[in-house]
Amino acid sequence: MRARLSLLCGVLAFAVLIGPQTGSGVAANKRATPPTAKDLVGVWIGFDSDQLTFNRVDLRADSTGFCARVSPADTILHDQGVHVYRITKWSVDGWNIEIRMSPVSNATGVGYVKGRIGLASLRLTIGGPENGGWKEEPLLHPESRIMISNQETRDTIEAAEKN
Repeated sequence: MRARLSLLCGVLAFAVLIGPQTGSGVAANKRATPPTAKDLVGVWIGFDSDQLTFNRVDLRADSTGFCARVSPADTILHDQGVHVYRITKWSVDGWNIEIRMSPVSNATGVGYVKGRIGLASLRLTIGGPENGGWKEEPLLHPESRIMISNQETRDTIEAAEKN
């Protein structure tokens, strides 16, 4: 009897631990819906993976836009100035984004811009000619999301300082 009870407890514990992870239930069978181009319209900001270049990508509803890149003011690279690109076309295919852009001012040519869309992020790869040119990988977030969160946390800290 004790062996059966131990076995039953073991099976129940296993079911509790594994059950939620097996994909049972309605929500587990649903897949996230990829964003549409309309969902991505707006300004996206963030740094390259090496933290040496700040990026601002302005995606417009007509599938055009602008991209500007600059190194932070506390680096010697900042002296190179802002590099501006015109986005001539951008498109979405499922969770992927592709951007075509050309230099406007103080910018080098770009061979390709492609990336992966997250729930609230764009992970891009920007590079020179694909046969061994340069490559940067910015992680961008909607500007409004960062600005609102930054202001709310700033205000809360300021209020806490007064107490």
